Amino acid sequence: MMIRVITSFLIFFSFLYASDKDLKLFDKIIIVVNGQPVLQSELDMAMQWFGINNKKEAAKKLIDQILVAQEAEKLGIRVDPKEIDDAILRIAKANKLESVEQFKNKLIEQELSFTEFKDLIKRELLIRRYIQIHLRRVLFGGIKEGKQVKTRKVRIIFLSTSNKDFKEKYDYLLKNLNADNFPELAKKYSDDPITAEKGGLLGEVQKGDLIPKLDQQIWKKKIREIFEVPVKNGVYFVIVEAEKEKVLNQDLSGEEIAQRLKNEYQIQLNKLREKAIIEYLDKSLE
Repeated sequence: MMIRVITSFLIFFSFLYASDKDLKLFDKIIIVVNGQPVLQSELDMAMQWFGINNKKEAAKKLIDQILVAQEAEKLGIRVDPKEIDDAILRIAKANKLESVEQFKNKLIEQELSFTEFKDLIKRELLIRRYIQIHLRRVLFGGIKEGKQVKTRKVRIIFLSTSNKDFKEKYDYLLKNLNADNFPELAKKYSDDPITAEKGGLLGEVQKGDLIPKLDQQIWKKKIREIFEVPVKNGVYFVIVEAEKEKVLNQDLSGEEIAQRLKNEYQIQLNKLREKAIIEYLDKSLE
């Protein structure tokens, strides 16, 4: 069956896979991206999703997707499971299927992993939210055009529990961090390269922009109060520097905004590539 996929545009693709025996032989870890393993089957699916026949080019595209999705999650951007299911349902209906379950069965018939497909869709949605929330905030203040809303200016220091020096850095910050030295210590100790180089500046956020754990505390705490937010893969030190109401300037045209977002996305992606730790277990993909 030929499957048609809709993201922001319609993509046509078909899946050609080997037997179960062959799949078991090929489904191995081929790349590790910042500690996250990538399987051969994920690359095969990415080739079809991106419409790229060259494995090396597809691997590069997949790595970029993973890097931006990782960064989005570090920034506290979330994608609800229902959003993923809704996106897959739209894809299913574009293929004349009436439910996610029917679409899942079609993937299984073609010996494809539904879990990996959901992961791919999740990354695509995270990237979209990264652009809509984070990059818009970086370039334009992140505020919806024409609407006056309350925002809070936030700085973060993210410490990853996967780093061997986590406890040492955590104990030091717990003892020494204050409102005045927060930007300096963010540059020195934060494990998030994008916000670290800006002194931990996350930008101006609205209610609902971030994951619930961060969002609730950011709008609960007092201005210039430092607090911790533990998450699955680490801990955030957070400070709210200011609160205000703001309206986004509407002088730019839609095309100008889109181009500036595209340029900023490439700048941030290049920075993520420079900071990334990528191990190619399949040397042919380097």
